[in-house]
Amino acid sequence: MKSPVLIGGFEKTGKTSFIRALLRIAAQKKLNYAAFKPFDTGILKLNAEEMQSDAELICLDMKGNPMETLVTPYFANEAYPIELSFRRDGIKIKETYIQERLKILDDLYDYTLVELPPSLFMPVTDKVMVCDWIKELGSPLVWLIHPLDEQFTHNLAEIHFLKSLGIDFHLVLNNVSGIRDQDLLFYIWEKIEAFADQEFAGMIPYIKEIDSSLENFEKGVAENIPKLLDELIKISS
Repeated sequence: MKSPVLIGGFEKTGKTSFIRALLRIAAQKKLNYAAFKPFDTGILKLNAEEMQSDAELICLDMKGNPMETLVTPYFANEAYPIELSFRRDGIKIKETYIQERLKILDDLYDYTLVELPPSLFMPVTDKVMVCDWIKELGSPLVWLIHPLDEQFTHNLAEIHFLKSLGIDFHLVLNNVSGIRDQDLLFYIWEKIEAFADQEFAGMIPYIKEIDSSLENFEKGVAENIPKLLDELIKISS
């Protein structure tokens, strides 16, 4: 099975929108990419607000009309940490089931993009955290950073741990909430690059309205991280 590209970062870093943009950009280059978000929580609230799930949105950008349960095999009703969310629903997460779904996507598509749960230290089961999954897959990793002051030191801690594991990763700054404080943006950019001992692939600018068409965000991704996009596409060639 081909190693997928992993897309990681904290909550509200724009991982799903980023993956959808990559799917669209790959399609423009005649590549048939898939996406996989193994876990989604808070479905009761989504239904109450008549909002689409991330799996529904992702399926819009994949060829072949895949079922939502292929893209996201595990849905939980309430928005708790992953292990607790599924425990409350009486659902036992099986790693073999996740691997089976990844294998199906691997057989049907040129390449798969995997959205990781937030944080390397998020428990998935009573024995497995997200970092264990990353080590097992041994895949290329893109780490999205939302330049919030309150996430700054947490991002440094996650980067430190990634480096301690010997995992290669790409850094992308995603200005999700439209931070305008240039001093803060520059400080976070500078310090994270120095700490990680590598440069950011680029910064995706703030997109005021990201609608279901995702056109403006897709353009922002394509224009601001071109070298990383070329590398991701070369992986699948």
